[in-house]
Amino acid sequence: MSMMELKEIVRRAEQVLSFSWKAVYERRITELEEMFKAYGDRAYGAWIQDFMSPVAAHFSQEGITLKSGFQLKNSIENWGPPEERERCIWYTLSANDGAPIGSLMLQVYHSHRAFHIPRPPRLLELETVEREEILSLLSRASTRVRWDRKEERLPPAEGQWSGAVKWEYASDVSLGDCLNGTEGDHSSWALDEALSHWGRYGWELVSVVPSGAKTIAYFKRPYQDSCLP
Repeated sequence: MSMMELKEIVRRAEQVLSFSWKAVYERRITELEEMFKAYGDRAYGAWIQDFMSPVAAHFSQEGITLKSGFQLKNSIENWGPPEERERCIWYTLSANDGAPIGSLMLQVYHSHRAFHIPRPPRLLELETVEREEILSLLSRASTRVRWDRKEERLPPAEGQWSGAVKWEYASDVSLGDCLNGTEGDHSSWALDEALSHWGRYGWELVSVVPSGAKTIAYFKRPYQDSCLP
């Protein structure tokens, strides 16, 4: 099976997932909230195990074997604030004859403050079935942060961020260009000009970090629903 064919199957599986995760959430929400209070993140494991069963059934219809459920050892959680932690869980995919096809990655976003889902889970395909190769792929942001996929956010948990300032962030990889060239080119006006564009819209420079031949500048400003010049 080619990766293109696998991608098409995964896209169809996401349609199953989009229904199953929400159906389980709505049906078991009271139970899961109580479970979270008593056992913490185990509640998310119970939720995942339940909603992945229809996804596994979908792959079975496509002639692909997937063992559903939730195995902590086949997952990693390294990203995001406590209110929106990202855990990636992978499942080995194999043909009916047992030949490995690749892996299915499930991204689950969840809160450590309460049982709350800040973003819908989603599925991605990986070409490898080897654990170390999967971990290496997941360590690259480009594997998990996909610009070809629409980002969807759900309403925040009740009372979350009450009274707190919200920030948004941005980066610029071109400031180092102002430092290149001959000694005569090194004048403050180039940096002033570049930074003034950010300041005009309320952005504050947080830090500057060298990365290879680039210089990355990080900016922040208080979040607003609409930021006008």
